[in-house]
Amino acid sequence: MPVHLTSRDALRIFDLADIWAARTGNDVRLASANDHVHSRGSTHYSGLAVDLHSSDSDDLARAMRHAGYRVLWKVPGHYAHVHVELDGATPIESRPLVPAGRARAPAKAGRE
Repeated sequence: MPVHLTSRDALRIFDLADIWAARTGNDVRLASANDHVHSRGSTHYSGLAVDLHSSDSDDLARAMRHAGYRVLWKVPGHYAHVHVELDGATPIESRPLVPAGRARAPAKAGRE
């Protein structure tokens, strides 16, 4: 079943995750937005959260926290995916997605 993003906030979260993936060479895939059954009162239902799968979920969670989002990862109900949400009451500050010193190393000459 395809997953559809239902708000600009959810799209922004996924876009940031996609930028992180491109900068680090990791994979990221949208697992859920406002399309599955979530807990009562979940921010998924208001389009303020997405669930993501990644080839490096630990680093993705770190990067999204650094960008100012609330992240649930390696807590009950969130071992198989990274939950990223915007707290509607808290504005997100503009911060770089990949902290200084964590950027992907340049590829060696001759490798593609």
